[in-house]
Amino acid sequence: MARRQRSFLHRLLARPAGALSAWLLAPSQRRAAQVRQRLVSSLVTALPPAVQATDQGLVIVQGALALSLADGRFGQQEWELYRECLARLKLSDSQLRSINMRDSPDLGRIGAGLAALGDGAHRLAVGRCYCLFAAADGEGGAAELGLLKTLLEALGHPELEQELPALCRQFRQSESWLAKQRAAWGERLARWLLPSAAAHG
Repeated sequence: MARRQRSFLHRLLARPAGALSAWLLAPSQRRAAQVRQRLVSSLVTALPPAVQATDQGLVIVQGALALSLADGRFGQQEWELYRECLARLKLSDSQLRSINMRDSPDLGRIGAGLAALGDGAHRLAVGRCYCLFAAADGEGGAAELGLLKTLLEALGHPELEQELPALCRQFRQSESWLAKQRAAWGERLARWLLPSAAAHG
């Protein structure tokens, strides 16, 4: 009986609840798209065409991936970011297969690859890109900071670490407490709708 009532409630409220959820989530999704675009632009700058299809390009992406995985979370936004970045890289099938999101990154190999980058301006661009990736969640936690130090030292630009607090503040300021609460309610409502979606799928 309870299941029948719940199913009826979902059928009755699915459309207005879906519209409300979309409205609540819209600012958060716009912000996520802006953050993603900023990270993509930074990574594209760090990956000029000359290195895109090379092992150097692969190492740069793996360093950025390691920073995104450092906090133990890899959400939909991050997956969309990497899918977009990988599409631009023109890597071979064997290079794509070597990108592992499950195991711990080989920091020794990544560091050696970064240290081998010859162009000073390119190394600086990669370092700034890594700072953005570390700051993108607005936190710049201990795990990300420790890894960022390792990567920046390999690039020969440890001083870039000083930019991290200001970058974190920029990302935090782009989403207020009210916006976070609105997104949280939108996500709760979307989860409440899932049984309805499953029942009709």
